[in-house]
Amino acid sequence: MHPRIQLNPSPSVRSIIAAVLFAALSACGGNSGEITKTVTAPTNGDVLLALTTASLSTRQALLAHMEDRYLWYRDLPDLDITQEKYSDLGILLNDLKKQPEDRFSALVNTATQQQRIDQGVTGSFGLRFSLRSASDAENPESVDLRIAGVDDFGTVGLAGIQRGDRVIGAEGKSIDELGYNGFLDLFSEPGLGVTRELEIRHPNGSEQSYNITRTEHALNPVRKQTIFTHPDTGRRVGYVLIEEFIRLTSDQLALYRQDYAGLGLDDLIVDLRYNSGGLVSASRDLASSIYGQTQSGDVYTELRRNDKYTQENSSFLFRQFDSAFNSLNRVFILTTGSTCSASEEVINGLRAFTEVITIGSVTCGKPYASRSFNLVPELLSVNVLDSRSVNALGEGDFYTGFVPTCEAIDDPTLPFSDPRESLVSVALYYAETGQCREVDRVALGKARATKAAISPPVDDVRSAYGAILP
Repeated sequence: MHPRIQLNPSPSVRSIIAAVLFAALSACGGNSGEITKTVTAPTNGDVLLALTTASLSTRQALLAHMEDRYLWYRDLPDLDITQEKYSDLGILLNDLKKQPEDRFSALVNTATQQQRIDQGVTGSFGLRFSLRSASDAENPESVDLRIAGVDDFGTVGLAGIQRGDRVIGAEGKSIDELGYNGFLDLFSEPGLGVTRELEIRHPNGSEQSYNITRTEHALNPVRKQTIFTHPDTGRRVGYVLIEEFIRLTSDQLALYRQDYAGLGLDDLIVDLRYNSGGLVSASRDLASSIYGQTQSGDVYTELRRNDKYTQENSSFLFRQFDSAFNSLNRVFILTTGSTCSASEEVINGLRAFTEVITIGSVTCGKPYASRSFNLVPELLSVNVLDSRSVNALGEGDFYTGFVPTCEAIDDPTLPFSDPRESLVSVALYYAETGQCREVDRVALGKARATKAAISPPVDDVRSAYGAILP
């Protein structure tokens, strides 16, 4: 524990906010000084119709693509795709995927994915829930559902709901009446403009009712930054939370390096606990920012395709940033089962060159990447696993996930930047002592038993795209 660690205000983040607002203006057709193509997402009804009533030619296109590009094309089953059930492309893709290796190939809304990755815009309530494994001491049977995170510019974040707030009800019913699954069903109805009443109990005990709406809003992937200074040793540990790898992430990382890399930090904590992936190039820019000693030609990750396309095998090289962190000899990365794909590539790519200390739980296990293939023009695409990722040492078979250096429970009751927060505190303890802090085995057992992984029921685009090229 670090009860006396002081939280220092971060350097100016005005430039970061400006970059996010610029993305919002561009997406809304604002005058940014250049022509910006805005992609308008089709209605959910259009996408659902394309997904569930696929023509035979569309089914054939999916099968032909997998026979050509799929990593495991030799293992595809012999299916009669003329069967009526395969007019639902979700059923067809599921039956084609190699099990158990492929848990990740997915059908996606083309425009929604493009909006998120290219424009930094999403349509959602802007919140993430977590079923807390520790039961309520006064009411052991109660459902302890917490707000695990919010989008800064979604209606939830703008309303003032924060990580650690407890959900006590929705739509006039208590959380115990609804149950966990019933609650998620309420917030999973598709479509913009959907409004829900949410009952919240804040950490100070006060309760409040909010009406929140699924809206289209700008994202802020490089969200939290701060510096922890130990009062006795003066050791300075930086902290940054990165929620996903989209094009905006690279822009914001440039601003983060500008504000923090020259401060002479002793250590750096990179929070990827909920980062389910995104662009390989953006994850490379994060790794390059951390590993400031990179040399020209150092390989971040090599992508290897199936034996038909070995000529397309390619490497992403570390970038040399003048403002990178040049004084770091190690990095702390916070992980959960939601740390996936491009986020795991950060761990794998860095560990070939520097010490990587992971804090939290086992990552998701996705050493693969994909390139989107359009099935139904402007409506539906498929992200099929078509390459595997290895680092400069040829290491890459992390399909069972990365086991943490120090095991710790993600307990969403405190802000990310609080030194007492469950994963941050373990990283700070290791930074001072070089050892993992003792884990509460009882609480850990409960967490494993409930499998209370972070779930994004109202914002599930990220789980579909994983690692995308370029």
